[in-house]
Amino acid sequence: MSAAAEDFGSEGWLAAVRAAAEVLPAVPGCSVRASVDVAGGPAGPCRLAVVVADGRLAELSRGRLAEADCSVTVGAADAAAILSGDLDPAAAYMQGRLKIDGAYERALFGLRPMAATAAFATFAAEVRARTAGD
Repeated sequence: MSAAAEDFGSEGWLAAVRAAAEVLPAVPGCSVRASVDVAGGPAGPCRLAVVVADGRLAELSRGRLAEADCSVTVGAADAAAILSGDLDPAAAYMQGRLKIDGAYERALFGLRPMAATAAFATFAAEVRARTAGD
């Protein structure tokens, strides 16, 4: 059973996402380093450092990466929907709801094998349950 929901971008939410990501298996080659600017969340705008290494969430924290493959700009509702598996990042990108500077192909297509795992569905369900207002 899931714990209480947290506001997107809050420290509690970040901790919940990191914990949920423990179920993700290694998927060689599914890697990206992204600095993500999220606007419109209940905790206010936030900048996140996100590192996925071979299918595993290696880092999720506030701040920016010194060396990122790409920079992502997205609204909080869309970011939560992407993380929970309810919104395809490629569709959001094509609709202008997700902006990517840099190695967009890594962010949009390079992580698809990871997102196709059964473990990712478990992770996404936990993120959905732990995101307030979802």
